[in-house]
Amino acid sequence: MAKRNDLKKRLKAADRRRNRRQAAQGSASKTAPSQPSVSPSDMIVERLMSYVSEEKSPSDVVATAALKACARGDVPTKDPARTLAIKIEEVARQPGVSARAYRGALKELIEAATRHEGNQKETPDAFLAYLSILAGSI
Repeated sequence: MAKRNDLKKRLKAADRRRNRRQAAQGSASKTAPSQPSVSPSDMIVERLMSYVSEEKSPSDVVATAALKACARGDVPTKDPARTLAIKIEEVARQPGVSARAYRGALKELIEAATRHEGNQKETPDAFLAYLSILAGSI
């Protein structure tokens, strides 16, 4: 009988410790300040849309060159693409934007630009028009 009582005491003590640990972990996660969700894709699209509104004749070629240069970690040689690439690279330095999320956003946007490249003869600047429609609907 003595062994059984001792076992019960140890099990109850273990349960109390486990409950205290779970309560401490639960309260710690509730009190931790939550980071605002930052979407690098949205930030890059904002930069591209500001380029569209500022530039007299925006083009998909410049936007795609800037995106690809940022993905390579390079700066384009021509001026409109270089200026746009510098603006896009500012997104990587924003607080809350991880390098992985930034690269993923660049990859997604480059893939979208590539899908719209086939329509260049029919509808030039289809990628920027596509982004402006998406940005307008959000």
